[in-house]
Amino acid sequence: MKRYTIIVECTTTGYSAYAADHNVSTTDTTLAEIKSNAIEAFNLYFVSCPKRRF
Repeated sequence: MKRYTIIVECTTTGYSAYAADHNVSTTDTTLAEIKSNAIEAFNLYFVSCPKRRF
């Protein structure tokens, strides 16, 4: 399994997270939700770009 770096930043309303190398980002109020959302966002991103090599 390949690993990707996610940058998590604290905001006034919770957290935001993004992947610098891919067009993936998410926001939520807890770190647990950020992790879950980031996994889901990556899955959707890779499904939408099936021919690209990552």
